Amino acid sequence: MKSTSRPLYKELAELYETIEERNYEAEISLIDKVFKEHHVKSVIDLGCGTGIHVRELAKRGYRTLGIDISPSMIRVAKKRASGLKGVSFVKADYYTYNPKARFDGALCLNWSIPVTLRGLEKFFSNTAHLLREGGVLIVDYEKPSDIVWSDVGKPVIDSWRFSGGQIVRVSVGEIRRNLMKSRDVYIVFGRPRGFSPPSEEERYLGRWRGEDVSVFLDVSYVRFYEPRELAKIASRYGFSSKRILSVKTKRGYVRLYNIFIKKGGNSVNI
Repeated sequence: MKSTSRPLYKELAELYETIEERNYEAEISLIDKVFKEHHVKSVIDLGCGTGIHVRELAKRGYRTLGIDISPSMIRVAKKRASGLKGVSFVKADYYTYNPKARFDGALCLNWSIPVTLRGLEKFFSNTAHLLREGGVLIVDYEKPSDIVWSDVGKPVIDSWRFSGGQIVRVSVGEIRRNLMKSRDVYIVFGRPRGFSPPSEEERYLGRWRGEDVSVFLDVSYVRFYEPRELAKIASRYGFSSKRILSVKTKRGYVRLYNIFIKKGGNSVNI
């Protein structure tokens, strides 16, 4: 589960959707298609972040609720969903959240599933209580075979522009037993600029002095799961793995979406 102390979920919450750079259009289309096949009307997003999936599904007619443990994420999510009908957000964790309502569908996306097997057990246990019988759970993840070993231990540099500024991220990851620890340094510039070589005067007198530059260190953990491993644990809590779908990201790698079904019954509307 996400940590509220991470800068990505706190100081950088406003920039989260820019940094994640997901193929949102293809992803929402996949989710919408699966939900329609199973007559889903109400959806809970577990670890919703700034709420982009909640917003987009609400625009397609779903009644949506997003939960996240980060107050900053929930604040941004509420602001961006202002005026949109059928949307609500709650600061809560997906291990213990237990409203009276039961949902037709649930999402847990963007590396939000737990990184420990004990945490995964707790996640599936509580999600089983959140869903009606016959409800649909969609989680995304990557397999150990998807690890780009040539990048492990080497600095990987990414950058994004946003209105009025630019973000540069330098990441170094290490992997042990399918668990990746990533140390990410985010440099946020107050306005976009090119990276032309500085003059000697700029180099030694402080090129960025007096400018709006912020630096954050963010440490994250991600676990790579085998599909059979997820299916085995989920089955202990009444879920069957229906199928696995995929979306090709903007960076060219494939993200997997496991579709789980909880058997039988009727929903309680939210």
